[in-house]
Amino acid sequence: MRTVFMYGAGRCGDDGWPVQAAEHRPDWVFLERRKESNQPTRDAERILEALKGKGHVVGHSYGGLAALLAAQRRPDRVRSLILCEPSAFDVARGEAVIEKHIAAMAPVFAVADDPSVSAEDFEQRFAAGMGLPAPTWSPEIREQTVARMRATTPPWEVDLQRGIPKRVPTLVLTGDATPIYAAVADVLVEQGARHVAVPGAGHRPQDTKEGMQAMLDFWSTIAVPQEARRLACD
Repeated sequence: MRTVFMYGAGRCGDDGWPVQAAEHRPDWVFLERRKESNQPTRDAERILEALKGKGHVVGHSYGGLAALLAAQRRPDRVRSLILCEPSAFDVARGEAVIEKHIAAMAPVFAVADDPSVSAEDFEQRFAAGMGLPAPTWSPEIREQTVARMRATTPPWEVDLQRGIPKRVPTLVLTGDATPIYAAVADVLVEQGARHVAVPGAGHRPQDTKEGMQAMLDFWSTIAVPQEARRLACD
């Protein structure tokens, strides 16, 4: 059974999942970016293709949207979901911290197609909207990353169904980059997900030993009932 890892807006492939890639598991697939922008609808299909049947799906940040869409379309093929700080703001509309975040970020995305807004200016606006310091990227990395950010759909505009964790076992991992991801996690927990917070992990809880262990522990709870059922039928 395969496990497919969907990158976020930044690093992809093995680079996006260094702790997991170090396990060298042949059944773990780390998707590479094919296009400049992340497109959740298209990427959900890529996840399902990569599964080659039924398997586990892991998504980080914006990649969590594609992971959720894959489970939404084919819950029969997604054995479990692990969402690392997912940008699933659509399922948490109405939460005060989410609405405040959208109000701050909507003007940023509104100028995404404005050629008078330079990559550096857009980067600074994006960071300010997130309440984070501007990253210290090289000019080349800035141009590539900002171009990708400008081409993506605002995460709150990706139409997600509520209640996916009731149909597909779901774990949400959060760090402590901003409170918006904890708010999303709280809503998903209300819908049936489990939540593990990793203090000090920032926006990448999957890069920590605690995050990796939480994944393994979660998968073990998925596998045990399945094995018990098999043994009962023997």
